Amino acid sequence: MTHPKANRIAVFVDAENVTNWIKHDGVRLLMEELNQLGQIIIRRAYGVWSKPNLAMHQAAINQAGFELIHCYHPVTGKNTADIQMTVDVIECAWQLPNISCFVLVTGDSDFTPVFRRLREMDKDVIGVGQHSTLSECVKTSCTRFIYTDDVIHTLTKNDVLPQVPLAPQPLPNSQATLTLAKADELVIAHLKASPTPINASQIKTFLKQHAADFDEKHYGFKTFTDYLNANDAIEVSKSGTVNFASLAKPSQPTKKTDVVASAEGYKALLKKHNALPDHADRLKTIYKHAVALKDVCPDPAQFRTTLFGLCHKTDSNISKTTVNKAFAYFMVMGLVHTEKAKGGLDAVRVKKMTLKDFLLKSDKLVIAKLLELGKTQALDLKAKEIKKLTLSTISKDSIKKLIGE
Repeated sequence: MTHPKANRIAVFVDAENVTNWIKHDGVRLLMEELNQLGQIIIRRAYGVWSKPNLAMHQAAINQAGFELIHCYHPVTGKNTADIQMTVDVIECAWQLPNISCFVLVTGDSDFTPVFRRLREMDKDVIGVGQHSTLSECVKTSCTRFIYTDDVIHTLTKNDVLPQVPLAPQPLPNSQATLTLAKADELVIAHLKASPTPINASQIKTFLKQHAADFDEKHYGFKTFTDYLNANDAIEVSKSGTVNFASLAKPSQPTKKTDVVASAEGYKALLKKHNALPDHADRLKTIYKHAVALKDVCPDPAQFRTTLFGLCHKTDSNISKTTVNKAFAYFMVMGLVHTEKAKGGLDAVRVKKMTLKDFLLKSDKLVIAKLLELGKTQALDLKAKEIKKLTLSTISKDSIKKLIGE
């Protein structure tokens, strides 16, 4: 079965504000849940790690794969971990556009603007913190919010329970907003509306959007995967460490007439997924101006505005939309980064390379996208047809090697 591409996740923990959660094994439990959502690329935990209340947890957090960021406090009582974490989160969002999901673990309401900015950048955001002013402020800016209080409460109660329970039991003294039948109905409808299997963690997020208190343990299931497996109408499959769910019915074979095998077909598909660069000559013009731009632009929005001014002087047919699309394409190519300018200010820059290498990189990106789409689309990739879409001098033989023809 073909699965959609898993998320790439970055996790940032403001350790000084969640020490009780760390003490109750919160880090391990969060990692287990996130591993179901996708691939965790970045793991960073911030704090004064020489403090006794944090130092005692260093080994466990290191074993979970986290980089420990030590934050010095120049003034007694002043927390600089949140400032350093904010800078790193935003910098990561600019420099690594392939990170699709940001997880922020904190109890500090100062992070509210960070949550909102990440959502503006079209990132999935998972907030982790206690029931507080912060959680109420940022819940609308989150894809999902996980309460640390629930972990602490559950683990504290489990400390006095028998060590080997006979079977998963419903949560005591609690009643779910959703009945089991209603939860099943929502999941089935969600799966019917999707042409491809859905990440199990995303299904749980979907249910929590309908009922914030949704928890599979309300119905006696130990894990969410157990809940899905108990329904005969649902088929659960695994891709790497990630569980996916779909309706339990055989998929229809793809008709031969539906196979895309022409340059025009490839072009239409690439345009649909915003993966085909616009007019070649204009793209080259915009790239030349982008790498030559030396103004100090602290964010991409200002960079795009300045870049449009330069391009429009050269070619009045170049619109703001064309510049914005080109800049987005540069980001996908991994050419956009930030660096320190004079005065210590951050400046957005576009990496410079020869025009020949730039066009070749663009072509390889287009071919890679076609290969990716071929995993979920009926594509018959032919080198001679792909060659009609290329901007560089790449040969048909080179294309054949790339597509394995």
